[in-house]
Amino acid sequence: MRWSPNPTRRRVPAGRANLATVARPALVARLGHRIQFTVRPIVRDRGSITLWVAVTFVAILAVAGLVADGGAKIRAGERADIVAGEAARAASYASGPDDTSRVAAAAAAARGILSRSGMAGSVAVASPGRINVTVHASATGPISGLTYTVTRSATAQLLLGVRSGGTP
Repeated sequence: MRWSPNPTRRRVPAGRANLATVARPALVARLGHRIQFTVRPIVRDRGSITLWVAVTFVAILAVAGLVADGGAKIRAGERADIVAGEAARAASYASGPDDTSRVAAAAAAARGILSRSGMAGSVAVASPGRINVTVHASATGPISGLTYTVTRSATAQLLLGVRSGGTP
């Protein structure tokens, strides 16, 4: 005899069910009502991977944008640091190794370096052998389009003497 589903049988709600309601009658006759098991409801999770991929893709794009924009800001800071150091060095050389004050020549040398580099900044001569240079550089982030402004400063101290390195 072939088994066929009983059309009058009630549908079993999700949860606990016995073998008599969901198994073949011959199996039930052999095992009886001793076996209980859980009927799992069908869970529709279609599209959950698509959602996960979309969220992960947006997060990766955001991180890539932060990395690219942060790199632009770091490069602007490095350029400003290099120009500030060169301007301070040029100013200390222009001030000369002797005790006479050449403040105007030192400031002009530092401003010349700043103008040739195309960056804005300020020059302050603290003493005949000590020059402070501050440089402002800006960069635009390639992804976000935000403009970042960085400031770097350098100080040059001209030392006199071959062995002792005394200050003027």
